[in-house]
Amino acid sequence: MQKSFNNQVKKIREIVNRFDSDSNSLKISLIRDIQANKILFNHALKDYHECLLFIMSFPPDEKTRSLAEREVLRISGLLKKQPEKIKELFVNSGIPLSRYQAAYSHDCTRWLLSHPDCTVAINEITNTSFDLNTALKVTIPAQLRNYTTAAYTNDVLLDELMAGKKLQLGYIINELSRLDNTPYIKDHYYQGLGIHTDIVPKSKLLSKAYNRIEIPETFYHSEIIKRFDVVELLNRKLPDEAVLSSAEKEKLVLIIKNSMAITERETDPATYMKEDSLHLFHLDRGVSVALYGMPAERQLPMESYIGYTMFKNGYPAAYAGGWVFGWRSDFGLNIYDQFRGGESAFMVAQILRVYRQLFNVNHFQVEASQFGLDSPEGIETGVFWFYYKLGFRPNDLALRQLAKSEHIKISSRKGYRSSEKTLLKFTESNISMSLGKPVQPGCMI
Repeated sequence: MQKSFNNQVKKIREIVNRFDSDSNSLKISLIRDIQANKILFNHALKDYHECLLFIMSFPPDEKTRSLAEREVLRISGLLKKQPEKIKELFVNSGIPLSRYQAAYSHDCTRWLLSHPDCTVAINEITNTSFDLNTALKVTIPAQLRNYTTAAYTNDVLLDELMAGKKLQLGYIINELSRLDNTPYIKDHYYQGLGIHTDIVPKSKLLSKAYNRIEIPETFYHSEIIKRFDVVELLNRKLPDEAVLSSAEKEKLVLIIKNSMAITERETDPATYMKEDSLHLFHLDRGVSVALYGMPAERQLPMESYIGYTMFKNGYPAAYAGGWVFGWRSDFGLNIYDQFRGGESAFMVAQILRVYRQLFNVNHFQVEASQFGLDSPEGIETGVFWFYYKLGFRPNDLALRQLAKSEHIKISSRKGYRSSEKTLLKFTESNISMSLGKPVQPGCMI
């Protein structure tokens, strides 16, 4: 039975991004076959869940989308009934009602403590740089400060200061909130503690399948676009910005922040979002892009760090930011795993389109860390060529010529792949895409 389930999931994985009639029919058939048999709680179930998320984001039709969503709910219901030993295997899976464990910043943890859809508690304190005695000594009232000089362990100190286990995380957060007027000092102390949290959802909303925005209409796929005119798309006039009520904006902020929490990630713009800077655009083929900034005290001296979340048919699909300075911007990209194999290049171009037109950007730069520097995965997957096809070229002229030569080989020799040595060579330079004006003086290259 285990072999059968694993093989069925493997077959779905192989065809999940194909949209011909036979593949669409096979998706439905495989899901129904799995429904008719016992679910196995192994690694293949995580893969199956990721495939269902892809189908919900790239649906061929409403029938298939609805079937995938019902299947996610069925998996969630079955997992909920399992013993804790089984549930532990699916921590951080994003399956509805499954738990999360991660370390977040002070402000993000404070936000999670007030979250309507989960409870949050301490999992462990790792004393990354120092212990609670050191951190709390600078915040607690003078009459209690002797507790921090008694060489107590973290557990004993917390029991002395706040006996209720469920209240101890809130106590630490409230104490360090006294340093809100010196945010970098506050962050230093909190991060130095190395606090890892347990997050227990109270509803299905805090999950990958149900954390989604409302969209004007669902886009159904008959194909995956691989080739398109990048420059034409970047210059294609943006539609009007989405008009959001206060309640809709509040929900959008929640979904953006949720998308970070349930994938154990954080970006400064998402955590410290200045909500009146939030813009949302509904674009082509079910792509939506939200951009948002931060308060001045969290910004960089010269560049404006503007974060983004990209959605596909309402589901958060990618995140990172642009560092805008004049008419140029550094650009970062993180695509969530379940969306790889889809229209990644097209979706990323839509993000660049918004930055280009909203901030009049004519020069984008991607740092080498984004395509392989100190990143074995980036080298293994050849991310450099993903950016190359979008129009990015090495800033170094010799490497630009090498890339051109390699691209000719890839185009003309079937099965040719750049060597690891060559891909590592490319990381000696950042890469850029220029769309008009030369980069202004002072641009970091």
